[in-house]
Amino acid sequence: MTYIVTFVSYDMPPREDGLQWTQIQIQEGSTDDGPWTLIDTQNIDPTINPAAPEPLNFTTDKANLSPGNGWYLVTFVDDAGATAPTEPVFNSGPIEILATLDDVNAHFDSEVIEADANNTKLVQVSVARVVKGYLARILDPPTLAGWATPETTPDIIREIASMLIAAQVYFNYAARTSLLLENNNFAQRLYDEAIAMLNMILSGQLVIQDPVTDLPIVITSPEYMEDGLDYFPIDDTDRAFSMSQPF
Repeated sequence: MTYIVTFVSYDMPPREDGLQWTQIQIQEGSTDDGPWTLIDTQNIDPTINPAAPEPLNFTTDKANLSPGNGWYLVTFVDDAGATAPTEPVFNSGPIEILATLDDVNAHFDSEVIEADANNTKLVQVSVARVVKGYLARILDPPTLAGWATPETTPDIIREIASMLIAAQVYFNYAARTSLLLENNNFAQRLYDEAIAMLNMILSGQLVIQDPVTDLPIVITSPEYMEDGLDYFPIDDTDRAFSMSQPF
């Protein structure tokens, strides 16, 4: 089995001699000091200014080590055989807590914007905190702690989390490309729908199914959840956060 590894905004070594790097060699190892195995060689386009080259984006589908286990050494090569190895990088893979990248991308047209490991990493963490905080009034800590991966997360929670992640990713994208965002923008509509679903869970209108047993998760209100020690100060009649606030 092979894996896909993507290198984003990878710095190309500058050259003062006017010559071009024409290839990259990608080597793989289990530690940051090797031993290294060459897994891929790719041609690259000439840069406009070799002395101040633009960063590269490239992908290999020939990795043998799964995300979280592989180190990669990228070496630039020119037509004369000169080489310039770069610092090894670790393939941490995407952070997927309550929802997968596929779950998030289901809300997007990939031709305009796409969720990836870079634009969702911090948002995944924030959304997991918010969703668990929102539901801490009715679910016990062991249940919430069990939602550590998308596979162990109930489907309805995955859907809510994917909508909140997509909303923030789209909001971040739109904020960089526009000076004015209308109130009823796509991000706000996704957010509103996700919060409405969370409130339906709190009110008992939506049932959370355990992903392992496929049985409804028991809703509880233990004493330690009624003494004000929730994850966040929440109320099922209002929002836990809004799009105008940072996650």
